[in-house]
Amino acid sequence: METRSGPARHPTHNYFAKYQEENPMKTVNSLHSATTHSAARPGKRPSGSRTSLAAAVALLLGAHIAPAYAASFDPNIVIKGSAEFDSTGSPFEPINASQSGEITRIMAGITSTTTLNGAAINGVDPLTGTLTSIGDGFGIKFNANGNADNEPSVVNSLFGDYSLSLQNNSATDAFLVNLRFEFSQQVDTTDSVKSNTDNGEFAHAQVALRKQDGSELLFASALSDTQFGNQQFLFTNNLVNSASGLGGKLSDSGFLILSFLLNPGELLQLGDGSPEVLLRGAADSGLFSGEVATLLTVDSVVRQTTETVPEPATLLLTGIGLASLLASQRRNRAIA
Repeated sequence: METRSGPARHPTHNYFAKYQEENPMKTVNSLHSATTHSAARPGKRPSGSRTSLAAAVALLLGAHIAPAYAASFDPNIVIKGSAEFDSTGSPFEPINASQSGEITRIMAGITSTTTLNGAAINGVDPLTGTLTSIGDGFGIKFNANGNADNEPSVVNSLFGDYSLSLQNNSATDAFLVNLRFEFSQQVDTTDSVKSNTDNGEFAHAQVALRKQDGSELLFASALSDTQFGNQQFLFTNNLVNSASGLGGKLSDSGFLILSFLLNPGELLQLGDGSPEVLLRGAADSGLFSGEVATLLTVDSVVRQTTETVPEPATLLLTGIGLASLLASQRRNRAIA
């Protein structure tokens, strides 16, 4: 299969110009995954070098064991964060299409929500707060649909941003903080008219997460494209394009447990300023649809004893994804 280095690009003319810009997002590895991908011209993602994680990253395979929600964790661990729509600017109004979204904050088991309908944001954006209980966290999701029956249909890039800081205020104790990142995404396109003058249809969803220093924690991307060919980099194998064919449905889902050892006084920050969640699409004569949903929550906080403290740079790997996580090559983010 081809690897991620040099994605095929769409033409930057007519109404497609607005969303064919490069999107330098983030990336990562995976574990519990369910996928559907169609089959022809695989694209590539640029490659680079992967940085080893200073914190332990545990990839857990299997069914989700729900934490005891609203149970407070040790107050020496202070976790602050946010979720927001498009920190670089207001979302564009869709053209002959519909778009919606939602950001969510869970604090002490209480959920607050801000919605996106068209280009209108209803509620507080960003949603920020201090997480104090197991199950607390933030969520981002988007939906988009277009039908180019009488005119082209466009949803420009919808961006969602996460940020999270983890501070150990203890002067003596180390803590192992486990975060759970869940995601699902699906894109679909149908071409109604095939001609030399038709720009075709595409729908693109992408999920990524990095530490503030750029270390990659997660990457998954799906592009359904009726003209230039499909691309999919799975949650469980994000170094290789696994899709082929022209258009149709692509989907992926899974969860990742991120385990970070915080020594006394240590601060760790997630989110490097680039969007973690992306959805966009367009149709010249046919249909497109896409949806992406993510949730980042506190799974557990465990005080460490001499017997339980792992090596700070140890990677705790369970199940699939070992080869891709330790691979020395990675890639730049642009998929168009």
